[in-house]
Amino acid sequence: MPTVCLVTNRWKQSVEASPDPVGFFAMCAMKTSILQKLTAHTSDVTSLDFYGNALLVTGSSDKTVRVWRWLVGRGFQEEPYSPLLGHRYGVTSVRVSPKGAVLASASVDGTVILWNLSNGEISNVLNQECGEAIRACIFSPNGSTIVSSDDNGSVCIWGQDKCLKSHVKVHDEAVHTIAFSSDSHILLTACTLGNVRLYAVENDFAPADKCSLIYTVATCGTDHFIKIWRIFFMPTNIDRSRRSRLIPTIPQEHFAGQSTIYSTEVMNASCVQTISAHGSSVTCVRFNPTGTLLFSCSLDKTIKLWNQQGTCLKTLSEHSRYVNCLAINSDSSVIASGSNDRTVVVWDLTGSLSLTSHITGIRSLLFSLAVKTADIPLEFTCPITHELMKDPVYAEDGFTYERDAIKEWFGREKAVSPMTNLELTTDELVENGKLKQQIEDYLRNKDADVGGGQ
Repeated sequence: MPTVCLVTNRWKQSVEASPDPVGFFAMCAMKTSILQKLTAHTSDVTSLDFYGNALLVTGSSDKTVRVWRWLVGRGFQEEPYSPLLGHRYGVTSVRVSPKGAVLASASVDGTVILWNLSNGEISNVLNQECGEAIRACIFSPNGSTIVSSDDNGSVCIWGQDKCLKSHVKVHDEAVHTIAFSSDSHILLTACTLGNVRLYAVENDFAPADKCSLIYTVATCGTDHFIKIWRIFFMPTNIDRSRRSRLIPTIPQEHFAGQSTIYSTEVMNASCVQTISAHGSSVTCVRFNPTGTLLFSCSLDKTIKLWNQQGTCLKTLSEHSRYVNCLAINSDSSVIASGSNDRTVVVWDLTGSLSLTSHITGIRSLLFSLAVKTADIPLEFTCPITHELMKDPVYAEDGFTYERDAIKEWFGREKAVSPMTNLELTTDELVENGKLKQQIEDYLRNKDADVGGGQ
């Protein structure tokens, strides 16, 4: 059973824009219902993955991988070539490639099998070094690599040609979870001891904007908590002699429970929030595709939905045993959960779907709100609330925040930067008049655009 799971999404320059909070209240008012229950597996469901809205892949300890496609009027139905039979032992991980053409499945039999999703045929078999049992596999978002992890604490990295590029010992215990940042620059691994490690992936996909990058990471484990982290990273194309205020020149310690995190010359990490999430071990945590919601599941048999402020929006209960895994479709209208009760439950988050719905064209309320706010300049949004600022102010750390939000932040603890987690010498705030004027001009222009279009 995994003790730590994690997911990542890149915050573009400072933060990812989030939907209007009205969307969250509306979602809370909606009745989340069970859209479908899939009962084909004969043992624990161990892994799930969506591709788009209409393709769902499931893996199980029964040694099978099943491929489901949405058919209007019938819901998710198995493809004619499913189940996929090729593993000798239980399946531990299933992942669909970024372009949707290939499915990777990993097993304790020490192999990653690559399947052609158009016909279900095996296109390649990757063998873990020393034949170790594989606990997780993943494609990098840019499609350049496949990574698998094993019980020996090692990862194997495979290139596009399916040849082994690297075999690295990264932990002392079994690595149950691996994840990439959405831009493929950061690889994260987590072991059964609860340790999480981060690695900079040097490749040809360096970001065009030569600035320090900020990511959010969510982790979970046997302590019943979800922890939210900020990761600061300096890519290779940055003039590192100029340094970054986000990464200290002298390695510094950060504390999260019993763990100590140390910064390096190119990377810094700090735990910014701890959420008491479930009544038992948290087995999986994932962001939705827009990075605006967090989903978790647990040995307490429940699934929970969270916003990035750590507020629980919904608790879903249907499974009769441990919930091992979950997946979210591309527009956050549907999630799927897999359990030791051998079932996959498909949940409707919109409150309006049925088996006759055309989910390939559906746009949930949350997704629509995210799209509407996607064109707001990131520098106009507060790093704490993720909303458009009305009264922007500077803090001593050099970042700009919404005045009420940063004052509330300082009121909860001593003056610590929300962005760097470093202690500040003062909680005094200075109005950012220039930015405030820019925001007001932006809103006036938006009003004019709306008026001209009526």
